[in-house]
Amino acid sequence: MFSQSTSAHHTQRAHLLSVLTGIAFSIVICLTLFCIILNVETADVEVFGVRILIAALSSMIVFSSHSLLNSLQDRRAYTLFPKLTWRWFIVFMVVLLTAYVEKSSEQLSRKVMLLWLCITPFVLMTTALLIRSTAVLYYSNPARRRKAVLIWSNSACADLVDSLRHSPLAAVDIVGFFDNRSESRPPSGIERLGNLEDAIEWIVDPETGKVKVDVVFIGMNTKEPPELAEVIEILFDSTATTYFVPESLIFGMPGIQLRELAGKPVLASVETPFIGVTALPKRLVDFFGALIGLILLSPILLFVALCVKLSSPGPVLFKQKRYGIAGKAISVYKFRSMKMASKDAPVIQATIGDPRVTRFGSFIRKTSIDELPQLFNVLKGDMSLVGPRPHAVAHNELYRKLVTGYMFRHKVKPGITGWAQVNGLRGETDTLEKMQARVDYDLYYMQHWSIWLDFVIIWRTVKVLFGDKNAY
Repeated sequence: MFSQSTSAHHTQRAHLLSVLTGIAFSIVICLTLFCIILNVETADVEVFGVRILIAALSSMIVFSSHSLLNSLQDRRAYTLFPKLTWRWFIVFMVVLLTAYVEKSSEQLSRKVMLLWLCITPFVLMTTALLIRSTAVLYYSNPARRRKAVLIWSNSACADLVDSLRHSPLAAVDIVGFFDNRSESRPPSGIERLGNLEDAIEWIVDPETGKVKVDVVFIGMNTKEPPELAEVIEILFDSTATTYFVPESLIFGMPGIQLRELAGKPVLASVETPFIGVTALPKRLVDFFGALIGLILLSPILLFVALCVKLSSPGPVLFKQKRYGIAGKAISVYKFRSMKMASKDAPVIQATIGDPRVTRFGSFIRKTSIDELPQLFNVLKGDMSLVGPRPHAVAHNELYRKLVTGYMFRHKVKPGITGWAQVNGLRGETDTLEKMQARVDYDLYYMQHWSIWLDFVIIWRTVKVLFGDKNAY
């Protein structure tokens, strides 16, 4: 249904981080100038007002650089200084040139400008080191680092492991490797956990279905053993992020994306777009969006709760176990729209004219008002405003075996609404083709995510709430 772009998702996330980096350095540059002005008696703040604005805009452009972002992660911190200084000199010349064009350069204090020119590179370097130190401290917590295993190593894998060891901001720890060959393929210090047949049983617990690691690196050579295909098949039905480290570019899983990790090229199979700093804007929108929504909608929530209570015997809220991020079980809340059933009753999707749905329940289902209590799930952090819709556990266990890439949708938090829902895929998924289409839309969302796309989905959700014939 969708073209598989190898770079769109990586480009979007890198662009967001670059912009945030540019904003940080822009603030530092402007604050440095402001502090100098305050400490120079002959300087007039009003004269420098326009210069501060020009400095802010130009520095955001100049410092929003992907190459600079990579340099911040380089273990050789001293390489940062010339790169920061060169970019700062460009910003300074832009400020000076605009003042000359406006014929206001004579009004600028030469002492202020000279101090600003000389002091700012060191302030920028200090800021860069502070950002690095904060990030390293943040990822020093084992809970914030991802565990990885290496399968069928090659020379590129050896370089990758070495780079990861010296790149704490990558937040990836290699716990071991699997290989049929007797010689030690990766650098020394990495434990050999067994051969490829052992990997099939080790990665995913056959009884619980849980994955023991967050990331799997697969070395791709000109001659891959047949057992490697079995390992890839096992990873189809898991939430582990898979990176292909190529010596030969072989595509073995859906949603392959060209990525860069610790400065080394890898092929990722549907990576989550919310890693490290990129998760912050998403979480801020979710938290404040849910909080504001609950406050504004509180009268409606109370009225609906009263109507649900009066419509039929039973609790106001319906709680159901669903799969959240990484396939972990969460309790999802909805206003009850059906008559109470026994605890042992099988989970059956609602259909048109379903006798279990109450009269008031039919109304809140058609308008999706029954989903509003999930704002508490968003506030708690189990769900997001936008993301793949969570399915009942029974449906997950059924479709994960039938739909290719089904479990990849659990690499992100489930959402109250999603890209599939605003494209007509709400309600019953009575055919395998409909479920495959829904999963395709979910994977597309993950590969092309941006804050802007979230806002578009929210707006389109509001538009279809009262006119969607697929909800019942």
